[in-house]
Amino acid sequence: MLEHPTFVLGVHSGHNATAVLLYDGAVVACASEERFTGRKNESGLPMRSIAYVLRAANVGSRDLSGVAFATRWRAGIFDPVATIRSPALRVLRHVHGVVAAIRWHCERAFPPARSVSRRCENAMLRALGGVRTHRERTTLAATLNISTDLMRAFDHHVSHAAVAYYGSPYNGEDALVFTIDAEGDFLSATVSVVQEGAWTRIAATSSDASLGWLYFELTGYLGMKRNEHEYKVMGLAPYAKADDVQRIYDRISGLITLDPREPLRFRSTFDTRLTRWFLQREMRERRFDSVAGAFQRLVEERLCEWVREGVRRTGIRTVCLGGGVAMNVKANLRIAELPEVERFWPCPSAGDESTAMGAAYLAYGERCSDAHLNPPKDLYLGPDVSHEEIVAAFDTCGADINFRIAEPTDITEAIAELLAAGDIVARCAGRMEWGARALGNRSILADPSNTDIVRHLNEQVKSRDFWMPFAPSILAERAREYLVNPKDLAAPYMALAFRVTPVGERHLRAAMHPYDRTVRPQVVEREANSEYHRLIRAFERRTGIGAVLNTSFNIHGEPIVCGAREALDVFSRSGLRHLALGRFLISKRS
Repeated sequence: MLEHPTFVLGVHSGHNATAVLLYDGAVVACASEERFTGRKNESGLPMRSIAYVLRAANVGSRDLSGVAFATRWRAGIFDPVATIRSPALRVLRHVHGVVAAIRWHCERAFPPARSVSRRCENAMLRALGGVRTHRERTTLAATLNISTDLMRAFDHHVSHAAVAYYGSPYNGEDALVFTIDAEGDFLSATVSVVQEGAWTRIAATSSDASLGWLYFELTGYLGMKRNEHEYKVMGLAPYAKADDVQRIYDRISGLITLDPREPLRFRSTFDTRLTRWFLQREMRERRFDSVAGAFQRLVEERLCEWVREGVRRTGIRTVCLGGGVAMNVKANLRIAELPEVERFWPCPSAGDESTAMGAAYLAYGERCSDAHLNPPKDLYLGPDVSHEEIVAAFDTCGADINFRIAEPTDITEAIAELLAAGDIVARCAGRMEWGARALGNRSILADPSNTDIVRHLNEQVKSRDFWMPFAPSILAERAREYLVNPKDLAAPYMALAFRVTPVGERHLRAAMHPYDRTVRPQVVEREANSEYHRLIRAFERRTGIGAVLNTSFNIHGEPIVCGAREALDVFSRSGLRHLALGRFLISKRS
């Protein structure tokens, strides 16, 4: 065991590659590679992110006590970004698709073939994953000039579980930890118990009975991007007519169920990795919104049954949830409302990007016998935007020629004044958020009660699908007035949906789902982000509304902006008229 202080680097090199640095059990910095390359969901070794987290802590690679990889076997053939970049992976993915089509027909004709074909596919993926993992380790060791002896690879779902628990407010308490995604290290779901600091996995589901894979393939079937637009399917689902949803749900409800022999494990009527062919055969000529509604209901029902069974089996009523399916905030709402669940924490940004943090926690715990692993105080873990960087970006893009640049006495009050007047303002200030959600520092802000703003945001700024809702940032002091939250669940990171009160419905009309009237809020505590809290307070003084509409500062299909240069670029290419960049207020000339 190592003595303090100890630095541990966590690395996820797959979809949305990410790096994190822990110092003495606490997260110092974390960022995803897409923010530095400008390519959405960037994959591969996150070298720019690694450089950033080391720089943020003012340490070099020789100061590292360990490097933790978040997956043991990463074949990469299901990673859209990786296959675009690698001709070899494109060929392998094509071959895999042909073989999968053959498997679909063979398994329908002769169901016992499923077991054999699954083992063959897993063997192929394990071999390919072993080669890629070894290559990534040696490449990173050579680049950082460190020994591979410092490196350790952790199981994918163990990494998901670790960040879901250690990153939660219930860290240090007994808890029931669920993980669920499409697949990782040949599993799609796990259930673990944490009691008196000891972990016990009590159930696991293989990747051929995957709720996440069903949703992944459904997203592609509906004409959207797999592994990226699943949230759009969730947003579309409430628009469907109940009778149409029921008819499709009756057809698909038996596709995946809890196994009666082991009710914490899922079973499916076919290998869910072959879902594409099922959809093409069974969902043809079905309305797109009805299909979305039925599969969303399937996910919600199975997750609730699963969690309910876990609580019944263990008696533990504190639940943590990790893995990509935990990004489904409507399913999270259903879990939160279960009477069996007392306390609930869905991991923020629970996709594979979070596994870097989980692996770092695990490696740190292994290396330090007296380790206490601390949840992040907040998710403002990315690069700061400095005054010098802003001035340099002005010079590079000729901002003084193209825009009006002011330096108000109080930039926060200036933003609030514009918002209260009905304007939309982009804000880039302080440290960048880590994760899929903008939390005020790289955000586009507006009046949450003004529904006319939604069309302008969609058409001129975000290029967003018409059915997708925006979200609110709500003052913690006003949360009970707006949200139906009888269990007083924490909601700092837009990971959980809520129903709203009558006051909430009036004040948050532009920041709620227009059909089912739910919201996905960021509840803002002063301690987490004092300047953003002050901004919402200033808006409240002018309007009486203790919230703002908050959407990510990016153009649809691009990553959230990182620094001053990216902020000015998106500002110039979009219909935005005002940008608060550090202490400057930039406006387009009329």
